[in-house]
Amino acid sequence: MKERKGTFWKILLTLLILGGLGYGGWYAYGRFFAEAPQEGTVFVQSVSAITGVGPAGVNNRYSGVVEAKNIVKVDPDKNLTVKECLVAAGDKVQQGSPLFRYDVESMQLAYEQLQLDILGLENGIKTGHEKVESLTVQLERARENRKYDIQMNIQTEELEIRKKEYELSGKRKQAEDMLKALNNSTIYSPVEGTIRSVKSTDSSGASYGYGGGEEETAYITIVAGNDYCVKGTVSEQTIRTLQEGMPVRVTSRVDDQVWQGRIYRINTEETKQSSNRYYYYDEGSGEKASKYDFFVELDSIEGLLMGQHVYIEPGAEGDEDSDELRLPAYYLLREEGKSFVYAADGDGRIEKRPVLLGKEDDETGTVVILEGLSYLDRIAFPDETVQVGMAVSETSYMPEDMMGSDDEMGFMDGMEGMDGMPGMPMDEYASDMDAPEEPVGGPDA
Repeated sequence: MKERKGTFWKILLTLLILGGLGYGGWYAYGRFFAEAPQEGTVFVQSVSAITGVGPAGVNNRYSGVVEAKNIVKVDPDKNLTVKECLVAAGDKVQQGSPLFRYDVESMQLAYEQLQLDILGLENGIKTGHEKVESLTVQLERARENRKYDIQMNIQTEELEIRKKEYELSGKRKQAEDMLKALNNSTIYSPVEGTIRSVKSTDSSGASYGYGGGEEETAYITIVAGNDYCVKGTVSEQTIRTLQEGMPVRVTSRVDDQVWQGRIYRINTEETKQSSNRYYYYDEGSGEKASKYDFFVELDSIEGLLMGQHVYIEPGAEGDEDSDELRLPAYYLLREEGKSFVYAADGDGRIEKRPVLLGKEDDETGTVVILEGLSYLDRIAFPDETVQVGMAVSETSYMPEDMMGSDDEMGFMDGMEGMDGMPGMPMDEYASDMDAPEEPVGGPDA
């Protein structure tokens, strides 16, 4: 009887030990393995950067410059010499105003030389045809062992004739153009406008102009009429927040003037080129993001000056007070009637966060977020590589050359890649830079 009781307690004790080990193993797996972070990193951006507004819902500012919508470039004939330029940068011109004159004396000598070249080619072609006729007669009378050599001579002469005919057509075209230039040695403006730049014709290639635009390559550049536009720049990280036809506000840097307009072109065919280029840098991978130009047409140009630097803010008049968070719809995950985003949690890991949606706008491709997300949150694009638990990596906005001029440092106006700094004016930025006694970021950071 005692042996049976001992066996029973042994079995019970064994079962309790096995059960404890099983529970401990299950707990350890759930605690240390099931919720372990996933390998790899995910690129995230702040909602303020994605939506193109600041962390408090204030629209970011993009730097812009006033330019002419229509630019006319005039170049001299590369085969002719410019004797005298009749305009300078800043001059007003009418349609038909003289711009420059060719060197008529050197042109006359070149024309006479062309005539001699043409005559020589015509005589050479005539002589070539006579040789071919003579060789053809010889070919008909020659013995079989001589026919091959004669045939080769005929082909050689015919080839020379074709070469001279091609050269002759080019010389005749040159002579025709030169004769027109001789009869019209003064070149006139095709449009009414203002001379923006005049490029030197000497070997130095120096150019003289105004307007703060990119270096001109044409001999004379004319700003046609008085129709202005505003050119701004945007990074590839936020370019999707801008659309052609989108209303914008253009504001002065020096006073409270505001102009209404809309984006009429976004140039995605080429990146912005300048002596100092600016990029976004992914802190994790070091990858760069390009900048692109976009153009704004204005309802009115009253008070604007050519080359004036301004701010560009998305939104029409009266939109300043809108507090709706509008997120591009492609950032949403939709499952079983619910919507989620991949967001960075407090530990720098990806979580699947539920959000409450408001009105969707098919025209702009955005949806209003009512709950679950703020402008300070960071989210990832929901592609198939993103998994819950992955570490996050965020970009910061840095210039290649911090020693650029105020115009080149226009990237600070947008600051669309940094949280908490929407549209920070350059004078405020400079005051922070000039105060080394303050801690990094300043007392209000």
